[in-house]
Amino acid sequence: MIQITFLVVALWLVWKCIQAFSRQFGSSAPRSSSLQKAYQLAPEYNWALALAHPMAFHAIKGGFADSDMPEPTDGLAASLRPMALHEFGLRTDLDNASVRQQLPDLLRTRWWCFDLDKLQPGDDPRAAMAFACARISFFVRTAAMLGWLPADQQWQLLQLNAARARDCFASWQDFGQAYVQGRAQWVAKGRADAMGRAISSDELHQWLLDPSHPWCAYAWR
Repeated sequence: MIQITFLVVALWLVWKCIQAFSRQFGSSAPRSSSLQKAYQLAPEYNWALALAHPMAFHAIKGGFADSDMPEPTDGLAASLRPMALHEFGLRTDLDNASVRQQLPDLLRTRWWCFDLDKLQPGDDPRAAMAFACARISFFVRTAAMLGWLPADQQWQLLQLNAARARDCFASWQDFGQAYVQGRAQWVAKGRADAMGRAISSDELHQWLLDPSHPWCAYAWR
């Protein structure tokens, strides 16, 4: 029975990824001109980065969904480097030249399955998908910040991930609820990440009503 369940989950995830690859990318405009002036990147880029905002805001002052590429300080790079390498399954003692050589091909072929290829018994696949969308957005941007990915590949991967999120979820509220559930099941199983804690429904509600939060600033479609 367990094997059948995992097979169904795997097929569902593959189907969703195929949808993400086949759809055309569309941009999402900010809801007001004042918000548009506050955001520096193109709307479709900000939207793709907004998926990672809870992690990004925690790990990087102010996050990165509304700004050009942050220039990481030595301290910030030192804190981001090991957790990014761990996420990508690379040794933490690799030098940057070795990472730049290995990571582009690794992400090109496996970006869609990070955090989804080793679901644990009891994990809800839809919640895991939302959590994975947020995490890959965070770590792809982090890899670009650290100089491991060329800019064009970074944006290609971020937009593919954004298309996947739009295919799997109907709104920021739908995505956010699944994300909260995915984070809760991640933390409950003893797994760790940059935030290291669960998110409450009240926090999510506040994010969805806060005009300064990227999940409120941009329409889902």
